[in-house]
Amino acid sequence: MTYTAVYHRFVSAFAVLALLAFAAPSYAGTQSHAFATHRVVFQISNGSAQEQELVLANAANVLKYFGPTKLQMEIVAFGPGMRLLLKNNVHAKMIQSLHAEGVEFAACHNTMMKLHLTKADLNPVAHVVPGGVIEIMRRESEGWNYIRP
Repeated sequence: MTYTAVYHRFVSAFAVLALLAFAAPSYAGTQSHAFATHRVVFQISNGSAQEQELVLANAANVLKYFGPTKLQMEIVAFGPGMRLLLKNNVHAKMIQSLHAEGVEFAACHNTMMKLHLTKADLNPVAHVVPGGVIEIMRRESEGWNYIRP
């Protein structure tokens, strides 16, 4: 085999690997919690202020009990619950505080499309997932506990 043939095979293989890497579903907002012994996903699909306060208070209580090094937590917002992750939400400071402790916030892309929202409309700590329900199903299939306060 000539040097040129080997080179072309290498370039082709590299191109395929690069394509697969970019084509894979992206969960860029997720953080690694290598030492977590507990994993929990919270659902927020209700837009009421009371429901928002409840999910954040529950998340804070769970975080306080287990501590950030033993816990991986994600709050998934979809439907009317997407209001929690809007950048002008009254709970933005609490969201920032929880995020600083390792809590992840996922925004449903399907809801964003329906409400004509962009990433710029969201709290900067939020990452976008293909669908809120799908994200919860994914987490449950990975053995996470599911909470809907």
